[in-house]
Amino acid sequence: MNPKLIEPAVGAERTREISIPREEFLIGRGSDCDLRVNDEDVSRHHCLIRVRGQEATLSDLGSSNGTFVNGKRVLSQVALVSGDEIRLAKCRFLVDLGDKPEGFFKMPAATDPLAETRKINPKDRKP
Repeated sequence: MNPKLIEPAVGAERTREISIPREEFLIGRGSDCDLRVNDEDVSRHHCLIRVRGQEATLSDLGSSNGTFVNGKRVLSQVALVSGDEIRLAKCRFLVDLGDKPEGFFKMPAATDPLAETRKINPKDRKP
């Protein structure tokens, strides 16, 4: 198992892959964290990912603003699977435990959030 976090691109940034090389992986603002997040809404020691064998868990470490997995606040500990979304403050990471086929985490092309969406009448489409 080669677990990692995927930080999807925002705007002109590139998608980033963050390897989880150890059994315990600390995320937060502190200088002793494995993944340092420079955001004042992230606690010094925000959350911890534990990887043991083929299983991974995430524990919130009493963070002020919470840790969310798939939109639900983590109150203590939650099991992680590939494809789960972790959110801390404005940061978003996708979990990749290395058990999915190539291309599973292909990121969609960047879109313009201000672009106008229009519904096209099928009769008006050109062949």
